Amino acid sequence: MRKFVTKSSLVVLAVGALALGGCATTDSVKQAQATADQALSTAQAAQSAAQNAQSSADAANQAAQRAQATADQANQAAQGASAAAAAAAARPQPGERG
Repeated sequence: MRKFVTKSSLVVLAVGALALGGCATTDSVKQAQATADQALSTAQAAQSAAQNAQSSADAANQAAQRAQATADQANQAAQGASAAAAAAAARPQPGERG
């Protein structure tokens, strides 16, 4: 019986030590919360920066599309002018025999 009590006491002491060692102190909980708050703030700032970058990318894409449309119109105008010049060159000029 004495051995059982001794072993039981040792088991209780070991479990108690593990339980107390696993408990967080108030300061460590506060530190963990402060770290989590800082991480959340950093993540929110990163999200905001990403949204701003996306807005800038969208605006740049729209500007590129407008530039492409303008270039396409200029190309069509140049082709029309070239065709008109070729047609004018092919017509006989006044006073020429054709």
